[in-house]
Amino acid sequence: MIEYSLIKLIPADESHHEFSYQLTVTTMGDYTTKILGWDDKTQRKYHTHDWQTKRPLIIMYGNQPIGTIYMFENENYIEIGQFYLLPEYQNEGIGSYLLSSVLENSDKTGLLAKLVVLKVNPAISLYRRHGFKIVDSNEYQYLMEREPGGSA
Repeated sequence: MIEYSLIKLIPADESHHEFSYQLTVTTMGDYTTKILGWDDKTQRKYHTHDWQTKRPLIIMYGNQPIGTIYMFENENYIEIGQFYLLPEYQNEGIGSYLLSSVLENSDKTGLLAKLVVLKVNPAISLYRRHGFKIVDSNEYQYLMEREPGGSA
């Protein structure tokens, strides 16, 4: 049973870079391979770019890093990305717990919440349960949004 009081978010520093990359490989590698194939050099390049421009927070459970989440807020919306949990912590309510916190902020500030998800990613059901709707798509991804006060 997960003890939610042990979950905290900390700013990522350079010591978390490889953890973040390996987490991405573990959680998104199969989906990416299905769509585009996998080239480690290319994926490391993309990851390093994102690390420099959209560095995530590290999701901690006690003293153990278990995931990442990127959040960006401006005057129009809150963007969520890089929301990954180690497989052994998935389907334990942690994703819902963290997403609910972000959405509470969305509701309080009146800001739209938005994210991009691969069409083959089962996390789509998590986002739908929390009131996200598909508003656009391309060949591989959905853009999902949730209005402030959206149903969960």
